[in-house]
Amino acid sequence: MKSFLTATACLFVTSTLLGQQPGSTPAPAPAPPAAGTAAAEAPPTPTLTPTPTLVENLIKLWKANLSEDFLRKYIDAVDVRRDLTAEDIVKLRNAGLPENLISAVTERKPAGAVPGGASPGAAPAPPALSPTPTPTLTATATPTPATSGKWEGLARRNSGVVLLKSRWDPGVLEFKDSALRWTDGRDASKNVLLTAKQITEQQLTCLKKAGGNECFEWVVKTKGNEYRFRDIAWEQGEDAKVQDVFRFMQSLYPNLVSSHVPVDEK
Repeated sequence: MKSFLTATACLFVTSTLLGQQPGSTPAPAPAPPAAGTAAAEAPPTPTLTPTPTLVENLIKLWKANLSEDFLRKYIDAVDVRRDLTAEDIVKLRNAGLPENLISAVTERKPAGAVPGGASPGAAPAPPALSPTPTPTLTATATPTPATSGKWEGLARRNSGVVLLKSRWDPGVLEFKDSALRWTDGRDASKNVLLTAKQITEQQLTCLKKAGGNECFEWVVKTKGNEYRFRDIAWEQGEDAKVQDVFRFMQSLYPNLVSSHVPVDEK
């Protein structure tokens, strides 16, 4: 019995010793990849170059001796995304920029801003259509120049040599049916009839005066003659009738040659 147990024990020890060879160690577990390896395989991140700020650009342009007007236009056109800080203002002032330019920066409107706080990408709402009022046509009366006129209390100047008589004959002047008629108050042989086609020119004879010339005589001319008329009381300074005749003919015949002739005495 003891011999059997002894043999069994020997066999167990021998099998144990055969399963483990001297110097053999278990195979190590595979190590996880190092963190630096994965990072090395990632694409390199590009280096970002900081964009110059508005303050830096303004200082650069100012030192380049550009005019204030140019800088003001640049400020109006640039897209500014933030307000100036106290440090920015100090930088601009130390660089020599005048206060009016710095104020222009702080008062600018960013480019692309939409009035009323609307989103820049939103399309403006179409204006509400209101019915177009129908214009009311009002007939405007156009003043029509008078085609006839009559002036009493005038005097016509006698032509030629006058002896023992007045140089001025009283009568009535009338324009009617496109003709000018003078009716002498004393002598019918001195009556005058001129058609509008015969009249080539009219003028007012005016006495030179410091405060304004005194127009006292109306003159009407044809190709071969001229006729002069004055107020009967022209010596007392009356001249309203002759000026009225002048304005009447000028309004009725705007293309008629009309002039004022200054003289030194009546």
